[in-house]
Amino acid sequence: MAAATAAGALLVSACAPGATSEADKSSKPVSTDIGAKPVTLNLLVTSGTDVPFFTALGKLFHAEHANVTVKVTSQDYGALTTNIAHILSGSDVPDLVRVPQFGNLINNRLLANLDPYAKAYGWAGWPQSQFASTRVAADGRKRGTGSLYGAGPGFGLTGVYYDKALAQRIGMSRSPATVAEFEELLAKAKSAGLQPIMINGKDGGTVYPLQNLQMAYAGNAQGVQDWNFAKPGANIDTPATVKAATTLHRWAQAGYLPTDVNAIDQTKAPAEFMKGKAVFFPSGNWQAPGLDKAGPGKFGFFLFPPGEAGGPSWAMTAADTLGIPTKSPHADVAAAFLDFVQTDPQARQDTVTLGGLVPAGPADATVPTAPAGSAVAATVAAFQILLKSDGLVGFMADATASINVNTLVPQTQLLLSGKTSPKAFAAKVQDDYERDLGR
Repeated sequence: MAAATAAGALLVSACAPGATSEADKSSKPVSTDIGAKPVTLNLLVTSGTDVPFFTALGKLFHAEHANVTVKVTSQDYGALTTNIAHILSGSDVPDLVRVPQFGNLINNRLLANLDPYAKAYGWAGWPQSQFASTRVAADGRKRGTGSLYGAGPGFGLTGVYYDKALAQRIGMSRSPATVAEFEELLAKAKSAGLQPIMINGKDGGTVYPLQNLQMAYAGNAQGVQDWNFAKPGANIDTPATVKAATTLHRWAQAGYLPTDVNAIDQTKAPAEFMKGKAVFFPSGNWQAPGLDKAGPGKFGFFLFPPGEAGGPSWAMTAADTLGIPTKSPHADVAAAFLDFVQTDPQARQDTVTLGGLVPAGPADATVPTAPAGSAVAATVAAFQILLKSDGLVGFMADATASINVNTLVPQTQLLLSGKTSPKAFAAKVQDDYERDLGR
């Protein structure tokens, strides 16, 4: 078994003091004592790998706290993004919810400020970079600063999976060093009668290579990161974005993407890839456990290549964020669950082997393991590389509460089908972003 280094230990070099609390002065006192009365902790997550993963974590928590039963329900990503404000303001509110984006959830006071729990459980003593994406200013717009509104068991990471046997057939002996080399491999796959890329265009998978291409062509990720965190003047309508959109459109026209890409969802894409229906599959580390189960040792993973040889690579990463609704009936128990999944040794191991995520938590936490040669081990190794190069970037899809569902997904679908131009695409994304922020 090869060691999969814990995110807490990896993030220690980026440790920074916690941000100043902006906690609501009317907040109720918090407690780390969950009591002995029977409690059903209702957890709402996204469909797919989240369900078995959090179900397993819930069983571990129940084994530790016999009076608490964790009930997991789910909605697909798009539905939860659209419905979350309505759910959290309703009468039947979950105790914990997977938070796709924060948006107006903060200024509408639908999510609890977690600063008091961070103090009670000692999270302020952990590497603080792991909480950067879940800190939000009081206006609900600026991220990376302010109070803490989310935490979770680990971190997602994007890159490119490949079928080792098919990659060998097209002469791939190492990971591509540049975007141009990757495109050469795509052309070889097409010439060999293979589907070069499998990806889900129906629910946003195509946004991943789009963002990676944008950063590769820009030669840096700062512009995207500023845009993600709503910094003043941030603009995604740039030559790099237009070039990225042009490349993605060209891939569709060349047959590098499936002809029905806009009808393929996040369930079908990995299933088809596991069957050997494509050489490459751009996605995230949450897919790794399923790939390893379907074909142990069959699939590899590499970071999306840079624009220039020897240049840095970047990958989108974000916490598998859970928030405690303000109206949660069992907020103290929910906070205990959040602490448990980040600190319990078996929960951390399950975060790697079941969730495919790099675990969060304290710097001195136990280090989970993953089989050498597995897709899981490859994604964790990639995370280490990115930490050393400071190559972790947020998802464009999380920049505002509605940018993914209302803009990025439909506009990328229009781009791939030739119904909008790369220039119009970039301008529309920026215009909708400004609208969402009320600028």
